[in-house]
Amino acid sequence: MCYLNIIFLTCALLATSIAQNSSKDAIGFPEMEENPDLRNKENRQPVFIPARCPDNELFYPGDQKDDWICDCRPAHLYHPGTDKCWPAFRQGPCEVGQYLVLPQNSVIPVCEQNPCNTDTLVQLNGNCEKLGSIAPCNHLYPVSSSLGVNSTTLVVSCVTLSLETRFTEVIGVLCPPGSRRSVNGKCVPTLL
Repeated sequence: MCYLNIIFLTCALLATSIAQNSSKDAIGFPEMEENPDLRNKENRQPVFIPARCPDNELFYPGDQKDDWICDCRPAHLYHPGTDKCWPAFRQGPCEVGQYLVLPQNSVIPVCEQNPCNTDTLVQLNGNCEKLGSIAPCNHLYPVSSSLGVNSTTLVVSCVTLSLETRFTEVIGVLCPPGSRRSVNGKCVPTLL
């Protein structure tokens, strides 16, 4: 009987704990689309926590154990006038027909006339192309690329897509007995 009381109390405490932490603050997602070179010296990656940081920002680790800060996502620009981060080469806080860019030798973004006059369209090689489209990057085949903003240079270019799934790569090496391949492509011990 005492054993059943302990199990009941443990379940009740666990349920209470889960209910208290069920807000959207409790869930964080590693930002897989981001540049792996952005990891800090402790090899910690930024994470996306919806309620922790404003729109278009990620929770970046500092170099200390508990040092974290919200900052703009890669290829986004901080606009002091609105105190927000906006995607580069998009309308953002600008007037219709303009987009937000970062001029050379400047740290403050400005609104410039978009030669294509439409949000999500940018000029590449004299043509108006849609951001995210793959057609302008077909010359890079078989490397999967789409038109985007380079997060390092902040210029429009063909950006390599990250297609790391277990369905696109053929794994030639088998896992050793007693283990299986995880979704990440690594061999992990099989739990019985």
